[in-house]
Amino acid sequence: MSEISGTSFTLGTAFRPETVDEGAVHAMVSVLDAQDAAPSIERLRAWALAAGDVRRGDTCVDIGSGTGTMTRRLARLAGPDARVLGIEPNGMLRKVAEERCASHGVEVEFCQGLATELPLPDASVDVVWCERVLQHVPDAQAAVVEIARVLRPGGRALLLDSDHASRVESDIDPAVGRAMLDAFMSQIANPMAARHLPRQAMTAGLHVDPDVGSSALVFPQDVLMGSHMSRLAAEQAVSDGTLTQAQADEALRSQAAAAEAGWAFSAITVFGFVCRKD
Repeated sequence: MSEISGTSFTLGTAFRPETVDEGAVHAMVSVLDAQDAAPSIERLRAWALAAGDVRRGDTCVDIGSGTGTMTRRLARLAGPDARVLGIEPNGMLRKVAEERCASHGVEVEFCQGLATELPLPDASVDVVWCERVLQHVPDAQAAVVEIARVLRPGGRALLLDSDHASRVESDIDPAVGRAMLDAFMSQIANPMAARHLPRQAMTAGLHVDPDVGSSALVFPQDVLMGSHMSRLAAEQAVSDGTLTQAQADEALRSQAAAAEAGWAFSAITVFGFVCRKD
């Protein structure tokens, strides 16, 4: 994730529609690719796809489709005659997704759109996939209402999102780690997105399956050795006045040293919900 250095990629601008600087986009793609490669994310995705029973011929929508990884996967499951649409508000990420789909020989549609303003008619979709998007949406309830609106009766919304308050960290003083986490979460629109999803889905008229999936996104040692996200969080905490520069520097040194030794541990929990429309 070294590509983040020297770019406009910050905690507050990450994964926003207007963040289109070439370096920042490269950083966002690097983050998404690293998370795509995480075994824990693959386990949660496989669980959600099986629990949501994606079928041949289903009309599928991937909200916040990013680089198109899950859009392509939905297209393979739904088959060549199904409509699969990726909705992505960041034009540069959408371009990456289109290029990758072309290189994989997968034909899907991509369009600009927001989770709170889906460019789709009522009751037109069988499956909605929305993964780690609502954490970036200030009005997540409005987005879930939109998801319910576009689902057909019998449709399924597969909603996967993080709860950043679940983060655990080794080799950083707990009080310092909490200050860094608070600084990180202050820059994210909806940092505890996952815990609110059952209420939001039910308020929107959806039924939530009682079996909830979860998986810890564990950061690899090579990422923690020089984690720019940790650096950004530490810098934000110093800016907020909750840490001194010396405390921030020591936390980053401790994390890097533990990662070099091979025993650093840093993870957040991602939860998956299957929500159904009558």
